[in-house]
Amino acid sequence: MRGELTIVGQGLAGTCLAWRLWSRGKGFRLLHPGDGQGSSAISAGLLTPVTGRNLNPSWRLSEFLSEAREFYRGVESVLGERVFHEVPILRLFSDAEERRLFDRKRESLEPWSETLLEAEDCSCRAPHGGVIWKGGGRLDTRRFLEASGLFFRESGLLEIGAFDFARVRDGREKAVMCIGAAGLGGGPFGFLPERRAKGEILTVRIAGQPEDRVLSRNGWMIPLGGGLFRVGSTYSWDDLTDRVTNAGRLQLESLVRSFTDRSFETVEHVAGVRPIIRQSRPVIGPHPENKSLLIFNGLGSKGVLYAPGVAERLAAYLCENRDIEEDLNIEAFVG
Repeated sequence: MRGELTIVGQGLAGTCLAWRLWSRGKGFRLLHPGDGQGSSAISAGLLTPVTGRNLNPSWRLSEFLSEAREFYRGVESVLGERVFHEVPILRLFSDAEERRLFDRKRESLEPWSETLLEAEDCSCRAPHGGVIWKGGGRLDTRRFLEASGLFFRESGLLEIGAFDFARVRDGREKAVMCIGAAGLGGGPFGFLPERRAKGEILTVRIAGQPEDRVLSRNGWMIPLGGGLFRVGSTYSWDDLTDRVTNAGRLQLESLVRSFTDRSFETVEHVAGVRPIIRQSRPVIGPHPENKSLLIFNGLGSKGVLYAPGVAERLAAYLCENRDIEEDLNIEAFVG
């Protein structure tokens, strides 16, 4: 079951697409360039329903959240291990104005609000209180990619190597480029309006820190178990390398201190570049000048939420010739 189609890139987009095609019995090969870590491999894997200073639910949240949960549970049943963990998210209000904003939007946020907390109810410094969001979770992205890669390699579907574009230029092969930030800002899809952003993340050890929920306020701190927490993330639009910086480390250590008075030890510091197109919404579909070359990109910082559902739509296009929805279709950028 291989050879009809090549998925280039075994990050979150490529891996989710591979699972969608595998479940249909569609022939493919999964080709991983093997030239370093993409942003998926170092991603915190956070799925949060309401984001940003404006407290807006994520785009098409109900639809994609349901599909993501079902997808991860299905993959877990095949792999025989758990990779997606549902966990409450405590959004701490940054200031009095943010609390007032929540009060104004409370009715529209009701489907995603579990409990409103006052300052005295919070387990950390939170003078303006906070709210626990429903529907949150964490994907162990590193393990998801490793276990999936092993599964597809043992199935004879995963290869390591460079992709030969000549194979799609002459029509010998159809390929879907799922290479994240590396596929934006140049190359065959360089016409897409992108705003890639570098992010740095710390993993810290905090003895005695409660591990029952994600803390979110101007960043986040995610419990991983065993006293470990992932903390992030920074944003930089100028430096688009995957090199960590001292400034990023200091910013993230300050973020840790905003959540806890306990001492901590930094055990890992990583950086990656988010693949962002337009309003952080994914893009799929064939190149306007070569229908054998397709793209699946633009997951940004919400890949855990969107990758499974968008992969399903791309698989339906490839396997059942279904139309791609207008708000995901690359055709919106061709004119």
